Amino acid sequence: MSNTTDNLLVKTILWWEENILNRPWWLLAFTVIISGFVFHYTANNLTVNTNTAEMLSPELPFQQDRQRLEKAFPQDANTILMLVEGKTPEQATDALQRITSGLQQQKDQIRSVYIPDEGAFFDRNGLLYLSLKELQDLSTKLANAQPFIGRLSQDNSLNGLFELFGQALDASNGIELDMNAVFSKADEALQAAQQGRPYQLSWQQLMMDRSSGLGVTKRFIIAKPVLDFQAFLPAEKSLAVIDQVIAASLTGDLADVSVRLTGEVMLEHEEMQTVSEDTAIAGIVSMFLVCITLWIAYRSFKLMFATFFTLTIGLILSLGFAAFAVGHLNMISIAFGVLFIGMGDAYSSHFCLRYRELTLRGESPRDALRDTLTSTGGSLALCTVTAAIGLFAFIPTNYLGVSELGIIAGTSLVIALSTTFTVLPAVIKIMPPKMRKQEDSRKTRSKLTSNWPLVYARPIRWVTGILAVVSLALLTRVSIDFNPINLRDPDTESVKTFKYLLQSKDTSPMTLTSLAASAAEARDMEARFESLNTVRKAVTLFDFIPENQDAKLALIEDLALILGPELDNFPEPGEGHAGIESLEKFHAILKQRLAADNNDVMARLDATLDGFLAALQSLDPEARQTTLNRLEASLLQTLPSTIRLLQNSLQASEIDLETLPKDMRERWRNQDGVYRVQALPKKDMNDLENIREFILDAQQVDPRVSDLPVSFLESMNEVILAFQQAFAVAFGVIALLLLAIMRNVKDTLLVLLPLLLASLFTAALTVLIDMPFNFANIIALPLLFGLGVDSGIHMAHRLHYLKSNNGDMLSSSEAQGVFYGTLTTIFSFGSLAFTSHLGTASMGILLAVGLLLTLVCALVVLPAFSALRFQPRLTPTPDRIVTKIGNE
Repeated sequence: MSNTTDNLLVKTILWWEENILNRPWWLLAFTVIISGFVFHYTANNLTVNTNTAEMLSPELPFQQDRQRLEKAFPQDANTILMLVEGKTPEQATDALQRITSGLQQQKDQIRSVYIPDEGAFFDRNGLLYLSLKELQDLSTKLANAQPFIGRLSQDNSLNGLFELFGQALDASNGIELDMNAVFSKADEALQAAQQGRPYQLSWQQLMMDRSSGLGVTKRFIIAKPVLDFQAFLPAEKSLAVIDQVIAASLTGDLADVSVRLTGEVMLEHEEMQTVSEDTAIAGIVSMFLVCITLWIAYRSFKLMFATFFTLTIGLILSLGFAAFAVGHLNMISIAFGVLFIGMGDAYSSHFCLRYRELTLRGESPRDALRDTLTSTGGSLALCTVTAAIGLFAFIPTNYLGVSELGIIAGTSLVIALSTTFTVLPAVIKIMPPKMRKQEDSRKTRSKLTSNWPLVYARPIRWVTGILAVVSLALLTRVSIDFNPINLRDPDTESVKTFKYLLQSKDTSPMTLTSLAASAAEARDMEARFESLNTVRKAVTLFDFIPENQDAKLALIEDLALILGPELDNFPEPGEGHAGIESLEKFHAILKQRLAADNNDVMARLDATLDGFLAALQSLDPEARQTTLNRLEASLLQTLPSTIRLLQNSLQASEIDLETLPKDMRERWRNQDGVYRVQALPKKDMNDLENIREFILDAQQVDPRVSDLPVSFLESMNEVILAFQQAFAVAFGVIALLLLAIMRNVKDTLLVLLPLLLASLFTAALTVLIDMPFNFANIIALPLLFGLGVDSGIHMAHRLHYLKSNNGDMLSSSEAQGVFYGTLTTIFSFGSLAFTSHLGTASMGILLAVGLLLTLVCALVVLPAFSALRFQPRLTPTPDRIVTKIGNE
């Protein structure tokens, strides 16, 4: 800047003080009225965009591929995945049907409900989806059970069952079932009945080889909710309805069934809840810590009030700008309020500490206010420009989430500067604080805090050099976490369910999807995918047409003939007629069998029967009958439904593409004839290298392959590129700006030194504390350049006034402003570290740690290295930064 510019700045400030600030009540009234209108506008126009897919530019190739997939199969977009888990297949099926029926009645909040393996089609043709070997084994088992089924069809009661148990112990009775499994379940039922616990024996597990797992005790419901994007939480009403339906469905014998929700809608909903709640708490904590810091710095309630009033006005105006310029906050910029407290407070701290210093020197309140305006105006304006550059550096990048944060936060710095030179001095003028005399203040100063970084400059330089070398070595071990799931609160239901599904290859959502224009292309893609070492299997619509249908249908036909008419009109269990005599008779037969053949399962059953019968004898007749009836229900209640399922499955018929259910066909071939080809990974998808290899291999088959792994990896690549671009822009533009103002390379490097070192140390620290860079915290380093450059400017300003090594450096208003201003910013960012959202927390930790390191480098390292520049003379020169920032 030229002297003419300096004079113009001083004249402008003096005119402002005399003509505007001299009417503080009018200025504050005007400001409050404007802020009221802005607040009203913000409340009606500022929304929150929770769609993480829109955090990156939609024009990116992988985003185009994702949109292409969603357009081809829209039923898979914006869905809620419900995982229903029961102890038995019957339990899971009953819960599934109740929940589905309840959701289908909520048309105003649930668009559609889809169950992948449910319905009349699968009830009738389910056996065809077994392998030929599995079907042969099942046919043999059911054929052996035919006498058992036939006799129970005549007497489906507790008496009939235990009579059969007794006959089964005699190998000559024609019953060839493996009774160990049946006896083990009977043992569990007896113990539950004695203890009064609910229990339900699963005949599907016993008769049809359906033990547990996906499609048996674990079932999926895919619900497409009605989303209200005008609401703060778009899925809130739909999820409330789902919760009500689940609560109403899981009663009685289904009380121990669990239903867990995940999917993109649920993940985004819980993330929005977590971030909004935690950000509000972080804001309160931030304000509390800032209050303590400002009290230590100011020792004046009036200055504290002036600061917070100014921050409040600035925050309202900044949010108004966000509503006008962007229209919404995203999952990163939603933390803007907490960030503004720290950034805006730094300006007020410098202003108030300078004012306090001047009044302690004996200046009148008006003179102190005028001199504060002139002495801090240039430096704070320069700090605003450099800090805004660090934030605006993200605007040209494809990382729209941080680009929007840059627009809002960068402009808010200008707003904060404006309120610092309007609202803050107006409040101070109306409420001038009383300061202690300068002599009293000096008594509290320690000689150690005045100038020790210059006194111990040489050892500080040595230590800094060593730490820099160690940090450079650690940079080779810096890691990046590409998975956005790891940024969310790990204790939320959606995240826990997502990670639970990820543990199984059959339920893992980390699959890849390609689109084929024809059946031939789909088959070709499937074959090529399955030839890859990283692909476990590929799936198309054609995989839902069973193989070896002729042989399987023949087996099913033979089985139907063997089982005969016993399956028709199978009776429900007898009610109220269960007697103790059948149990006692079976118990006697069991003891005889144990005498000849000591079987562990039968021995446990015998011991349980001893206790159960003894307990029955001690009960009154009514309680005894109730216990027996409960035992009968737990053993036989599910048998009729299993028989009906078996009977239905024996009606299977040949399957082709046209006989597949319509909703299934539409999920694998849309109305335009586009086929979905899905590739399932062979390796662990929690490993970044495995994901890279999986994607690269799949791209050899289809360069436009899409789905979650591609979104995760390509998003991380774009974030890293955005970081590199923003870092380079911030560093380059700030360096050129400082060079243009200072007109001295060494002075420019001196100001940049704390930023470079703090960035280096921060990156190295991520290795030591095992905190990888991720989508959220990677913005820390470019922001440190924008926010941390202020400290270097102010300290360089002060160093030009030191006349000797005994000069007053750390006790000056600049140093105190740097210390307290940065400290409040650290507290603001640091409060985010205690949020449960891991992405926000990691961003808060890195920004707080980075600013702390910047503060140390500015107050300690910069002066130590400045000794090389300023010694032996520490006198001000006309071409230094002091003449460009303003006179003290």
